[in-house]
Order: sequence, then C-alpha cells, then structure tokens
Amino acid sequence: MPDLTDYLKPEIIARVDNLELVAKFIVEGFLIGLHKSPYHGFSVEFSSYRKYAPGDELKFVDWRVFARTDKFYVKQFEETTNLNCFIALDLSASMDFADVDRKVGNDVTKFEYSSYLAAGLAYMMLQQGDAVSLVGFNADRFDFMPPSGKSNRLMQFLSQLSSFTPAGETDLGKGLSFLAERIKGRSMVILMSDLLINPGELTDVLSYLRYKNHEVIIFHILTNTELTFPFMHQTNFKDIETDQELITESGYIRDEYVSLLQKHIGRIRDTCEEMDVDFLPLSTSDELGGALMTYLSRRAMYY
Repeated sequence: MPDLTDYLKPEIIARVDNLELVAKFIVEGFLIGLHKSPYHGFSVEFSSYRKYAPGDELKFVDWRVFARTDKFYVKQFEETTNLNCFIALDLSASMDFADVDRKVGNDVTKFEYSSYLAAGLAYMMLQQGDAVSLVGFNADRFDFMPPSGKSNRLMQFLSQLSSFTPAGETDLGKGLSFLAERIKGRSMVILMSDLLINPGELTDVLSYLRYKNHEVIIFHILTNTELTFPFMHQTNFKDIETDQELITESGYIRDEYVSLLQKHIGRIRDTCEEMDVDFLPLSTSDELGGALMTYLSRRAMYY
C-alpha cells in the first residue's frame, strides 16, 4: 500500500479513478514530502500540517484548529491577498500520447499528466483562498471557465476537466490570445502543453501577458519516448494530429532528432528567461512535486 508521497508518482496516481481524490492525494503527498525536505519552512497555508514547536510565537497558533482538536498547530505563513489563476491546457491531439516503451517510461499520456497537475494545483489554490479558472483549447476549440473561489469551484473545475478530450491540431497563439482578452486585472496564467510548435508563436502572446503584468508559468510536458527516441530499426511514424506518415531508419536519425529537440527546448527556455516567465520542462514519468514547488515559488513572489 503506497503512502501519500507515492501519489506524486504519475504511474501510481493513474490508478485512482477519481479526480477529487487525485487532487487531494497529490497535494497532501507533496506537503508531507515538503515537510520532510529542506523546504519545510516554505510559505504555504496548510496549518494542519505545521505542528507547534517550542519557540514558535503564540500569535501564530491557529486557535480555531485548537478548539476542534485540542492540539496546537501554527499557521506561520498566511497569505492575506488572493489572486486569480488561469490554468490553461493544450487540448491538441498530440497531448494524447504516452510512452510506447515501458522500459523508458509509463503509459500515462501527456494530457493525463496535465490533468493530474491541474487538479492538484486547483485544490491547492482554492485551499489558499485564490480564485481558479480552467481553460482548454486547440486550433478549433476554446473552453473558458471564469475564475472563482467559491466553495463549489473545485467540483466545477474537476467536472469540466474530466470532460476534456485531446483532439485536433495545436494553435497556442490563438488559444492564449483568446485567454488574454478575457483576463481582467493582474493574474497568474499557468500553461500546460507539449509545445510542439514554432517557438516564435509563443513570443507575441507571452509579451502581451507580461506587458499586462501577469505572472506566467509554463509546464512543458513530454514523454520519455519523445525525449530519448528509443528506436533503432526501421519504423513507421504517424503524426497524431495530421495523420501524415513517415517510414525511416530510426537509428540513423536518432542523434539529430535528440539534438534538434534540445535546441527547440532551449529556444523556448531562452524566450521565457527573457520575459521572466517560469519554465519547467517535465516528463510524464516525473513526480508532480517539482511542478507544485514552481507554482509556490512564483506565488510567493506574486506580491
């Protein structure tokens, strides 16, 4: 039986067929791991996980929790200002891809990984009193849920999230432009995508978002198959978005493919650095804790 920290592993969380449980397991597993790590003092408002210790100031004791439990917990890092956060998912067909070789990864698709991360982030944000929006888009579709922090928002968020199915082609520029037009006031935008696009498509819309002083985080999600290209023989490749096919001797092109992919990722990273956008490349085999830490880091800097 896995403990809660095991639910940061995507192959474990994939066994849970309930997005609400997924969200809770991811966040609680992360917090348990956080308090076992050098980041145990990080500013995150979950007082039930911060026991009182000798030397803590009494003004930080959560007396409401004490009244319910007869135990002392401190809420040392309490955010007093909320934010609107827009979680945007790439719904193009390429996101519906998982590792083809279990030796290099698992069978979690890029979209499933994004969904787990989105659910966990939404749960964490709403616990902090922030307002959450869910956005899903491809070249022909744009679904937008206005931000809200009401008590029923998590269920609304997860219900909409579970209705998404990756399909069609990618158009991040169009989708993010539609989103930018709907954001009122300084906000945080979190994008989850495999970014299989020309990096130049991101430049204009990121420039606009940063011009408006929005905080932006990009989670670049790929599979280990895409990152390592573990093919050595003649292989028939099919574009999941356009159905175009290519037969090639994989072993001959592997090094060039990996080199070009790393250059692509490097260009996107450089663009993000120039615009002060947090960029976190992820594999669908990576634990989800790193993504949550990136959010918390940016959240702490928001004000």
